[in-house]
Amino acid sequence: MNRRSFVKLGTGLVAALTESGVPGPSAHASGGSAAEQRPSSCRFELENKTLHFTAGWCDVPDWSMALEAGSEPLQTRDAKPQLISEQPLCVEFYFAERQLRWKIVGETDKATDTLTLRSTIRNESPRAVALGKAFLLQADRLNGFCKQGDEVVYLPVSSGQGLNQVQKLDAKPATHGIAIQAFNQSQNKALQAGFVTFQRAKTVVEHIRQGDSLQLKAWCEFDGWELQPGASTPTETLILAIGESPHAQLEAWGERAALLSDPRPRVWEEEPHGWNGCSWVDAFNIERYEDFVLRNAKAIRQRLAGFKLDYVWVSIGNLKDGQPGDWLNWNDKNFPSGPDYLREQLQEFGFKWGLWCGAFMLSSKLRDKVEELKEAVFKQPDGKQPMVYIDGWAFGLDSPSEDFQNPIYALDPSHPRTLEYLRKVFQTYRDWGVRYYMVDFLSAGADTLQSAPHAKHHDKTLVSGPEVFQRGLQAIREACGDDTHLLASSGPTIHATGFVDAVRTGTDFGEGRPLTRAFETYPGTFTINAPGYFMNGPLLALSNQASSYYTHRRLYINNSGNLLAVDKPLPLNQARVFATVHAMSGGPTMLGDDIGSIDEERLRLIKQTLPRPKEVAFPVDLFTRKEQGCPRVFHRKIIKAWDSYDVVALYNLDANGSLNQSVALKPLGLDENRSYLVWEFWNSEYVGKVSGQLRAQVPPYSVKVFRLTEDTGRPTILGTDMHVLMGEMEIDRCVWDAGQKALHGRAIRPMGEKGSVFLYAPPKMAVANPKGFFLAQDTRDNSLIIRCPLQFEQGWAEWNVTFFDL
Repeated sequence: MNRRSFVKLGTGLVAALTESGVPGPSAHASGGSAAEQRPSSCRFELENKTLHFTAGWCDVPDWSMALEAGSEPLQTRDAKPQLISEQPLCVEFYFAERQLRWKIVGETDKATDTLTLRSTIRNESPRAVALGKAFLLQADRLNGFCKQGDEVVYLPVSSGQGLNQVQKLDAKPATHGIAIQAFNQSQNKALQAGFVTFQRAKTVVEHIRQGDSLQLKAWCEFDGWELQPGASTPTETLILAIGESPHAQLEAWGERAALLSDPRPRVWEEEPHGWNGCSWVDAFNIERYEDFVLRNAKAIRQRLAGFKLDYVWVSIGNLKDGQPGDWLNWNDKNFPSGPDYLREQLQEFGFKWGLWCGAFMLSSKLRDKVEELKEAVFKQPDGKQPMVYIDGWAFGLDSPSEDFQNPIYALDPSHPRTLEYLRKVFQTYRDWGVRYYMVDFLSAGADTLQSAPHAKHHDKTLVSGPEVFQRGLQAIREACGDDTHLLASSGPTIHATGFVDAVRTGTDFGEGRPLTRAFETYPGTFTINAPGYFMNGPLLALSNQASSYYTHRRLYINNSGNLLAVDKPLPLNQARVFATVHAMSGGPTMLGDDIGSIDEERLRLIKQTLPRPKEVAFPVDLFTRKEQGCPRVFHRKIIKAWDSYDVVALYNLDANGSLNQSVALKPLGLDENRSYLVWEFWNSEYVGKVSGQLRAQVPPYSVKVFRLTEDTGRPTILGTDMHVLMGEMEIDRCVWDAGQKALHGRAIRPMGEKGSVFLYAPPKMAVANPKGFFLAQDTRDNSLIIRCPLQFEQGWAEWNVTFFDL
């Protein structure tokens, strides 16, 4: 995993974080001086029994805390305090009537102006105490962040796949699950408040803008969990960070969360690329699923030979009647030869196979299974009838109108029968050779992390919410094995850290649906011309790629693309948008097209996204846009042994109007006083030289991808037509020989492929060996643009262009 090494917590959290290399402001940090700087400190005011935090421009004068014990609210203002130490701050509050002791430890990292607050609750009474909310932050005034008239925005640090975008921070109260990342656009001030641990108790952050200050509350919810006599429990860990760069604070949050996660985030080095194929083909009603899978496995090895595609993902079609919960009842209609035959055939083509599984779902149509597991399903608030998770299930394709009348129940992950069943299912799947899962509808087992009201979970030793949810994930993880790739979907995202390898950060982008009236796509299998459509419009996928970029390869692999479907009749401009979203995501891809019949032009478009780099593109305008919505500008700084350059993707998801956009170069880490050569990928166009800013016009529902190379006054690479990143994944060597006036290099692609490298030569230079090259003089500045065609007969191809001065 391309991430800083994890370290053990030592004597202090701040020391451990410093040792692990938590990042400061990067090249993308918002510039500008914020305000008069003061040294960061957190002290305890004995007189009014509150904390006082100051750092830089920030002042929180009256920071109080509170704890719910039973139905009684206990304010630290009413407790007996004991100041144990000032540096680091350690104060203990004793609630005599309930015999509870609450120890607070606050450590300030002065390098990043970040306060980390940890606490432990101890029950010194002879009776168990039911804990409710633990308010680690109650502040009526956070001063210095904003004043009247300032443009202030924030991004929720949230767990889930819903549309997540930067919003205006105003006087309307708002609550979010983990933290908020705020930014004052008018003053270049960044503020982060919330929790950096999240794996035991549900967390909430509430904020209100009040004139020149903010009101903040943050708490973790024990929901009646009983703290036994003589026992102690930690709360979740709170942080408050101030500075100038919201991006630096988000990335530091990701590093801290990874460091403190238990279990630690999983490391999956190679993205698991593969094929699903159901965007255009109905394998339930029109073509037999087994035939569809095997003919595509063969086609992939023929038409995409040499490209690393290792998995075939079968979704729902393996289940008898398509019913969730009937995981081991094989669908002989769709796959008449059985699971062993399917595994063996796929292995012959070099594939591992994967399945869809809504692990905590149970269809009420399965009456025998419902009876078997009736004690293990979540109950309605009265504790009697099963909780209805989904009113009906559209994928029971034999008789959909009847199936819609059968609700879906949800299994309680804290119940031993649920865990026993999950272990049985995933161990059986492992025996079948399954090594990939899209574990879906995880909100069914998320307990209080989801919205459906229900009675308490079974195992009362577990705290409601994250701890219950993760008990189920742990059982799945152990049964399916460490060599199996787990992709989590449709449920908590951040809360799955440590148990899954990847998380779907958006919705079903790129997917199709069977030709059944139950689905909105009917009478088609796919939708086009709708960028905001939840299933295969890119707006949500791209928005969530931007809003969660800081978790990628820190907590898990972000899967923001889902399926890559690009075949006709999807318009070419939209297919290019889809491909760019995938190529810039840093995450894995499942192909959604029928590879056996895909148009050759569109097949080449897929190839232009492979292989996949590991880094996610940086959302440049995430916090700086004056209007809220999906970011438009995404950046990758690419550093290779042979050179460095920058790639900027500029999206226009407006289906009706063109976009005129200027992109300042300084926030990209480029020198605004230098000139850069610009090449646009999709149009294979030399744009020209720019300095200070890049200006571009993007047609409706389109994307342009620019490569920026510093103009050094000598021949250099402009771009390629082989990969969207134009050199990172396909060029492994390029050398300028000043003595011979020659530019030579090598590219690597699968055998049989072909492509081009485009070179630039400054004015008054000509090619000495022109045979086989395509030469064009740009009349704007008399520079020379050279196309070097390459044939990859042995998996590599070289070019060598020599020049002379005119």
